[in-house]
Amino acid sequence: MQDKNKKNFERSGSTRKQIRFEDSLLDKIESDRAKTNQAFSEWVKDACEQKLKPKSTS
Repeated sequence: MQDKNKKNFERSGSTRKQIRFEDSLLDKIESDRAKTNQAFSEWVKDACEQKLKPKSTS
């Protein structure tokens, strides 16, 4: 679990993370994001939620 020693100005219920993206991946994200008009963080959160969805077995 994430260390919860937050500063007074930080939001409760969420944690800031720094992440580095390869340029080619970032280009693909930005291209797709432009079609949806989503904020970058919203797009990334949606992608994470999709990855975490249970996989159906057929």
